Amino acid sequence: MLSLLLMLVLAQTQGDSLVQQLRPLPTPLPASPRSDGRPDPVELRRRELYRQLRQLGDEALPALARGLGDSDVRLRRNVALALGALAGTWWDPSAPRMNIRPILGQLSAALNDEDTNVRAWSAQAIGAIGPDAAPAVPALIALLANPDEGSRISACIALRGIGPAARDALPGLRTALEDASVDVRRFASRAIESIQAR
Repeated sequence: MLSLLLMLVLAQTQGDSLVQQLRPLPTPLPASPRSDGRPDPVELRRRELYRQLRQLGDEALPALARGLGDSDVRLRRNVALALGALAGTWWDPSAPRMNIRPILGQLSAALNDEDTNVRAWSAQAIGAIGPDAAPAVPALIALLANPDEGSRISACIALRGIGPAARDALPGLRTALEDASVDVRRFASRAIESIQAR
């Protein structure tokens, strides 16, 4: 029993250490590789931290949840970005997806963050969870009305990822079809298609 407790404490400490190392990484991710073709050492570091977090699995989730609520916006941004990368397939399709469903509550709370990137990347991480993220639908519906275009787009992306379990969002998405932003309209249309798919 004592050895199990010690293992849990060590995993928690390791998780907190890894999450804190995310803090100085630049966000967003670079749009293109370096012009000289060599790997970017910062991005290699990011990849290694993500690998270690994925390896910790569930033991990393408490540290990631704490990072989402940190007072430093740089850490909140990096944690939200990491959660989307770890749970989804867009960043590294060859890596196994991490189950971040246990911290859905913290991700939903992050949809109200003062920072647009934290809101947007948290929404996209929620969408990567899929149908099991249905409890976040009301918060995503509220995000559809956010004045920030990126937040509205990310809400649409998340609702598309949740699929038919996000049926309650259809009225808000239909309203988004009239949005001033062509991108919001496009992503709202895709979300509606996904939700109505059988």
